Amino acid sequence: MAVSIVPNSANIQVTQQPTVYPPFTQGTRMVFTGDALIANGQVTLNGVAGDNASGWTAGFIQAQWIETNWCSYRGQRNQDGSIFIQRGRPPARAAQACRDCTTQVNSIFTNANPLSGEIATGFPMGAVFPQLLMLRTRDAPTEWCNLIEMNSLTGQPNFLAEAQLEFHFCTVLSVRDPGGVFHHLASFYWNQRWQAKFKPLTFGAVPTFQIMPVWAGTGADTGSIIRGAPTDARFSGVLTSPQSQSCNQVFQAAKAAVAIPGAPNRHESRVWTSFDVRQP
Repeated sequence: MAVSIVPNSANIQVTQQPTVYPPFTQGTRMVFTGDALIANGQVTLNGVAGDNASGWTAGFIQAQWIETNWCSYRGQRNQDGSIFIQRGRPPARAAQACRDCTTQVNSIFTNANPLSGEIATGFPMGAVFPQLLMLRTRDAPTEWCNLIEMNSLTGQPNFLAEAQLEFHFCTVLSVRDPGGVFHHLASFYWNQRWQAKFKPLTFGAVPTFQIMPVWAGTGADTGSIIRGAPTDARFSGVLTSPQSQSCNQVFQAAKAAVAIPGAPNRHESRVWTSFDVRQP
């Protein structure tokens, strides 16, 4: 009898729901953070005496399929201008869907370090069956915006006025067999969202702000556990396919792109302007 996955043995339990905190200043940045999502997973392998399960690995694969990420700025006076920075759309962010890994992106699993507890491997020849593989995953997205951006048209500092950030994920419990084939067994969707307006109270090099969360755009959610392989076309193509960048690398590239005056996703005005946040 060859080693196999026991049907319907895969299970995920979310043990800590993600939350979001109100934005807060930290040095020259406005920081957006919250409590981490934590989930446990398990799956059972079957076999007979003499079977070797050491080539079987269970882990979590995470895809991000939506990112909203923009911030706007205004000068102290109308003639100081305004800025809109779009970090979540092309060309700064080439695509929405990406694979979210803390290790090298083509290791596939969110964290492929055996010491992390986020992967579990089968036992070698001589171990008894069935074998219960237990693992966990933890993720705590954090983002920040500069408190000040310099307006290249007016030469004046523009101060953070509003920001909206949304990160939507699907986390998948998957088993990789000795042939390198992935068996996606269960998954769940989750997200964290922040939106706030900011009113400068002082205008120095490290300004202070009145922070006003927009509660309709703020929160965190976790969906129910879904059995079987994900079929969502918005991200299913990046779960195990070769990728050149992880989500973190995609995100860092987008931030670098919008830091350059004149970049397509960086819009500057000589006066206070109400920008269309739907634009690139």
